[in-house]
Amino acid sequence: MKRLLMTTAIVTGALFFHPTAEAALIADGVTYQLETQATANPLTNLFALVITGENTLSDTEGGRTGINAIAFTNPTTGTVTGGTMISPPSGFTFVSGGLNASGCDGAGNFYCFDNTAIPPTPTTALAGTLVFVFSATLAAGGSWANYDPAFKIDWVGTKNNYDLVSLSIGGVTPTCPDCGITPVIVDTPEPASLAMLGAGMVGLGLTRRKRRDNNTACAAQASP
Repeated sequence: MKRLLMTTAIVTGALFFHPTAEAALIADGVTYQLETQATANPLTNLFALVITGENTLSDTEGGRTGINAIAFTNPTTGTVTGGTMISPPSGFTFVSGGLNASGCDGAGNFYCFDNTAIPPTPTTALAGTLVFVFSATLAAGGSWANYDPAFKIDWVGTKNNYDLVSLSIGGVTPTCPDCGITPVIVDTPEPASLAMLGAGMVGLGLTRRKRRDNNTACAAQASP
C-alpha cells in the first residue's frame, strides 16, 4: 500500500517535475517555487508548492524529516476564506493567519496549513521533489491577479530548531504542471517490491557466478 507523507508527494523528477524559468526562492540551500492555475470560479485557484534540494549538499541545515506548517500572505485585494488541499493527508488543517516556530499562530495577513500530527517528529529523512498541492478561495470581491505572496515554512528534523523561512517566494508561476500530482510516495519501494528486488539481485549474482565458473573451466580446458 502506498503511504501518504504530510502534505507532500515525493516524486521522481524526470516524470513529474517541470522546472520553469520563473523566479524561485532559495533559502538555506532549499528551493521553493509556487505554481498556480485558475479554476471555473474566479475566486478559487489551484496551487502547487514545489520544494527541491532538501537534505542535499546544497542544504545548509539538513536532517529535514517533516514540515510543521506552511503559510502565504493573502492577496492585496482579498482574504483567503478557506483552503482545501487536494487529497489531503490526515492531520493538516487550514488556519487563517501566519505561523511561528510552534506552527500556525492565527495572526497576521496570512493563511496557513498546519500539521497537527507534529509532534511527534517524523524520523525518516525527506528526499527528492516535494509537492504541496492545495486550493484556496478568496472572499467576495477579491482577486488573484498579480499575486506575489510572502512565504513562511517551519521544518522539523534532527536539528533542535530550523531557520523559520519568512521571505517572498519570488513570484508565482502562472501555470501549474504539478497541480495534478496525487500526494503519495511513488519512488519508495514497498516491502514486497524490496523482497522481489533482493531476489532478483541474488539471481543476477548466481547467474554471473555461473558464467564466471564456466569461463574458468573453458580457460582451463584450453590450456596446454
